[in-house]
Amino acid sequence: MFLKSLQEGGTKGWLAVLGSFLIHCFVFAPTEFIFGIFEHHYQIVFPGASASSIAFVGTTGSGITYLTGFLSGIVADRFGYRPTAFIGTVIMTVSLVLASFSTALWHLYACHGVLFGFGASFAYTPAIAVPSQYFSLNRGLVIGLAVSGTGMGGFVLAPMTQALIDKVGVFWTLRVIAALTFVVCGLASLLIKEKKDDLDSLLATIAHQEETLNNSKDQEHTLGGSSTDYGETTTVCEKDPEQPITTTIEQQEQEQKQELSRNNKKPSFLQSLHVLKDPQFLSLTLANVTVSIGYLVPLYYMQTYAVFIGLTPEQGALILGLANGSGFAGRVLLGLIADRVSNTKTLLFSAWATAFSVMVLWFIAKSFGTLLLMGITFNVFAGCYISLVPVAVAESFGTQTIASMIGLMYAVGGIAIWVGSPLAGFILDSTLPNLSYTPVIWTAGVSVLLAAMFVTSWAIFHWRAIRTPIAGRRQSVTVL
Repeated sequence: MFLKSLQEGGTKGWLAVLGSFLIHCFVFAPTEFIFGIFEHHYQIVFPGASASSIAFVGTTGSGITYLTGFLSGIVADRFGYRPTAFIGTVIMTVSLVLASFSTALWHLYACHGVLFGFGASFAYTPAIAVPSQYFSLNRGLVIGLAVSGTGMGGFVLAPMTQALIDKVGVFWTLRVIAALTFVVCGLASLLIKEKKDDLDSLLATIAHQEETLNNSKDQEHTLGGSSTDYGETTTVCEKDPEQPITTTIEQQEQEQKQELSRNNKKPSFLQSLHVLKDPQFLSLTLANVTVSIGYLVPLYYMQTYAVFIGLTPEQGALILGLANGSGFAGRVLLGLIADRVSNTKTLLFSAWATAFSVMVLWFIAKSFGTLLLMGITFNVFAGCYISLVPVAVAESFGTQTIASMIGLMYAVGGIAIWVGSPLAGFILDSTLPNLSYTPVIWTAGVSVLLAAMFVTSWAIFHWRAIRTPIAGRRQSVTVL
């Protein structure tokens, strides 16, 4: 039964998931998962720059990726997923090539940061939106598979990047990664074609009906003008008896075309903003904003915290690597569970488990084992949370304009990303000379706790909505 349900999306659906996975491998790697490797060598190339100023290059790239998500979402819904993702691939490639010729720090901000983030947004938004259009029974699983590409990208690209830098230098490494980005993401963008709406299938059916009807008329005309064996011409039907029926069919076809055209009309920029009036979307957006403040804090400071509690840097790196690996597996596993239990319940549980991992487990993490437990718990459930947010959007509003909705949500969250990590760094520096991570943990913990509360409010609104008629629960977003 399960294997049969996997055929729901068909070949095109699974190719779209594959394309999404491959794009996820690259869109966040240069600014998040392998940026630490670049950061170390950028400090050597630009010795006058502070560590925090170089680190902000990666933060800028991540922030721009999310901040411009609303724009890329509208472009994807209006002009198609394939061209949008390919344009993003080209921009990412060009940005890394230009960054390889940097002679000043601001060149990195402009190229590796702003320009790459802009291109990553155009590739990422359609990639995260497309799996939901092909799958509903296994939506959590397929989105988990697609998003797990971020972990796989970091796992594969990190050692490769270090090996390339050791052999050819940091700037040539940027060019090699640019070439890989263009090839892999360029091919992947061809796979993420959005699923056609019912309009195309209806038009094909109408064309077939018209062809059948015309063939029938041609046969009647031929028969009506044919000669009998007696040399007389026989007219079967001088007045076409099908005319009233044909007129009725044509009217129905025209009405169906007009109705589907109205339903498939793409929203304008201002029309797309109307979704903010919906309490479900507003709750998810606020959850995304608050979790974005604290999400990167454990990832950025887990290794330094390990050294702070007396572990070696190698042990800290091992904890971070195992935590990232568990996040890769957790997204797929919990996505599968979500499809069997409930996407809403799984998202709700993941949000509160993420809060627990920071507010409780990080506070008591004073050894290798407890810190590893915290890292695994955080990465598994935070990764699942991120994977299931697009599922929540699809369940609440459908998939017609899902790219615009996710883009708007991530755009607001992009601002919060710029706040979270620098704020944690500022708070940590303020504790000197008596260094303490307690205020940093509180900052991250409160943000993910607020996110869990907002997810809870979304779940309440969603459970109420599914008990009302469809027209009623989507009334506030009819423009979409």
